[in-house]
Amino acid sequence: MRRERETALWLAWRLVIGRGWRRFTLVALFAVPVLLSAASLQVIGMLNLTGEQKAQSRLGGAHLALAVPQTGDGRAGDGRAGQDAAPSGGPGEVVAVRSSPVFPLLLSGTTQEVGYRESDWSSPLTSGLLRPLTGRLPAADDEIAVSRTLAEEEHLAPGDTVVFPWAPASARPVRIVGTVEDPTAYRARFAAGGPGLFAQWDDHAHGGVLSVTTSWLVKSDPATEARLAAEARDRHWQVLTRASVSSARTMLDAQPGLLAVPGSAIVLFSAAAAFSLRMRRLDRQLGMLSAVGFSGARLVRLARTGGAAVVTAGTAAGLVGGVALGQAARPLVRQAVERDLGGFSLPFAALGFLALGAVAAGVAGIWLPTRAARNSSVRERLTRAPRPANPARRRTVAAVTGGLGALVLLFAAVQGAEVVGPAGALLLVLAALAALPDALHLLGRTASRLPTAGRFALRDLARERRRPVAAIASSTLAVVLAVGAASFVASQTAMDRATHVGSRRLNQVEVPLRHVEPSAAVLAAFRGAVGDTVPVETLQSAAPAGARPVAEGNRLSAPPVELQAGGLPIGGVDVVDTEEQFRDLTGRAPSPREWAALTGQQVLVLVPGPPGGLAGATLESQAGRDAPRRAVPVAAVRADPVDATTLTQSRALMTGAAARTKGFDVLVKCYRATLPADPPADLEERLGKALEPLGVPTSEIHVERVYQPPLPARWSVMLTIGAAVALLSAMTAVAGSAQEIRPRMLLLRVIGFPGGVQRRVLAVQAAVIVGLAMLLGVAGGWLVAGSQLWPQHIPVTLPWWTVLATALGVTALAAAAAAALRPRTDARLRER
Repeated sequence: MRRERETALWLAWRLVIGRGWRRFTLVALFAVPVLLSAASLQVIGMLNLTGEQKAQSRLGGAHLALAVPQTGDGRAGDGRAGQDAAPSGGPGEVVAVRSSPVFPLLLSGTTQEVGYRESDWSSPLTSGLLRPLTGRLPAADDEIAVSRTLAEEEHLAPGDTVVFPWAPASARPVRIVGTVEDPTAYRARFAAGGPGLFAQWDDHAHGGVLSVTTSWLVKSDPATEARLAAEARDRHWQVLTRASVSSARTMLDAQPGLLAVPGSAIVLFSAAAAFSLRMRRLDRQLGMLSAVGFSGARLVRLARTGGAAVVTAGTAAGLVGGVALGQAARPLVRQAVERDLGGFSLPFAALGFLALGAVAAGVAGIWLPTRAARNSSVRERLTRAPRPANPARRRTVAAVTGGLGALVLLFAAVQGAEVVGPAGALLLVLAALAALPDALHLLGRTASRLPTAGRFALRDLARERRRPVAAIASSTLAVVLAVGAASFVASQTAMDRATHVGSRRLNQVEVPLRHVEPSAAVLAAFRGAVGDTVPVETLQSAAPAGARPVAEGNRLSAPPVELQAGGLPIGGVDVVDTEEQFRDLTGRAPSPREWAALTGQQVLVLVPGPPGGLAGATLESQAGRDAPRRAVPVAAVRADPVDATTLTQSRALMTGAAARTKGFDVLVKCYRATLPADPPADLEERLGKALEPLGVPTSEIHVERVYQPPLPARWSVMLTIGAAVALLSAMTAVAGSAQEIRPRMLLLRVIGFPGGVQRRVLAVQAAVIVGLAMLLGVAGGWLVAGSQLWPQHIPVTLPWWTVLATALGVTALAAAAAAALRPRTDARLRER
């Protein structure tokens, strides 16, 4: 019994799987998708920070963080609001941290917005928030450290000085004492000040502009921490604990098997395609075993044992290689993301799911094809007599599958069923694969006018259709997955870009007059930077007569004039005196009715409300905190519909003459130009050099460019892996096909065709196989993405020229690889 089992295993390994290059390509067919899936799990695991790393990046060495919320009045969020409300009481340590995402610093001659952080960096509670690279952390109120990215881009080094544009004259020079990095941030541009630096810089006039907020790091006994957290929640502060920060999970954390599904699916299709072809190639060997007494059931067990062995061997090799590849890529990933990676830990759950899924999919894939081991007689096997085909049944199956897939896809699109949509798309792909033999037959019939190599290649594909169909099927799914992911990302990006509501219109350049009065010098400098032929408009708003700015030095903090109608506030009132100003603000020309209302000293209401109508509209204003509130009746009419960008800028319009008639002043807010083409990349730098000497900070200049939604790093990794899987699957299919055509190559060598003809035959066949796989894969991927997007009413967008260039490049690469993989027929001929 034991000897019989050993004989069966030996036959399964040597006969069913094959030897040499054939065995290698068969094992690689299963190992490659598992390897890439395992490597991707490693890379994704590196990008996901551990819970302790997340807590360290937000809380340092503290147990609790209490953050003062920022409000919109320019005072509660100016960095001073939290000082009087600092948590106190009880033993322990408390350290204040001030931060701002947009803090102005004078760098390279222009004011630039960078992140700002300030704390007592010597405290154990701030340990881990910053990592010094050169020099040291700041320890005094005249010291600062800059991030590595900021230092590299602005050519800063320890010993240089940093200038705050609004620092009072009494402020001391601030010296850079080191370069630092945020261990968990990608290429962050920020500066870290020593304790008390903001207090030295603060002129108490720009608090609303700086948006500096205060948070507190707390480390105490549990009872005190619980009390402080409860008090903070009562004051509507944000409360962070180490447990809440470290327990945050991403989608891939919560679903560890997500990346294992594509690899298992590719193994399933590869197994079915490879063993369907392999069983046909083993006809003679199985016939000999039948002749010596092997029953059909025993042959099936033999074939399935070999299939299970190669699937298991490929999965094991893929897992080991994937783990090794992922860890070998760790330095490259660290260099690419420029931040700390998650700790080394093998995702055993995900890898186990991948292994079980790949083996189960592989066994399922070989189960049906191996039934062919008992479906033929000994005579048919030994003579290789072809069995009569039944194309009618195959065509019926293709038609039914395609019709069912179309119905499922239509149902998903109409009913919004995103779950069943991909099933319909895959059914359509399977129907196309079932129709491939007919397509190859048509190609063979059109080959009569081709050269010898092309004619032989196409007719051989038409004669032996199982081999190319198996190769095409094994790589089509990989292309479907890659193109589907790319289509989904491209479509979401296009939708985000189309629905993005900018604060200005595309290609508009705005220079706020926050700190300087409107002047001919500023206007001339602006015109010189954007071009003398570009029209420049003035944006204005109504302001209470004699009103002073709320924040000293900030002209735009003057109290507004607000329109009220129907008992509800509508918003501030802007001033337009010309049709060009109206067009600059709304993107269209005013209608005759609108312009008549404006010139008739009425207020034009842009918003679609209020529900109560515009009867009894008044202009409300208050020149100062102690001044009486003034309400002026006004006639208001509703404007024609405007777009969302207009509503982000203005709520109502009136002319300057009407504002002055009602007793209001006209405040010039900014200059704005609309460029006829996309703004140059260095426009902000040119504007800064022209306007900075006149008192306009570069950081406040706004250029509205085409919105580019950020692509998450995980999507970038998954797209790269998908493309690699598609490429390697195609190469593996071509390599297997080149080995299976070896008998025909031997025949060509016998009748006198040189190696060059053989290479051209292989190249043509590889181009046809990969070209059809690319065609079906692109169409299938587009349908798979559409099945997810159409129920959400999102059109499918795909960079077709990029896809076409990639498909042609992969096809050419496959043809070249196939020509290089020409089987060695000379040695085989000598053997015979």
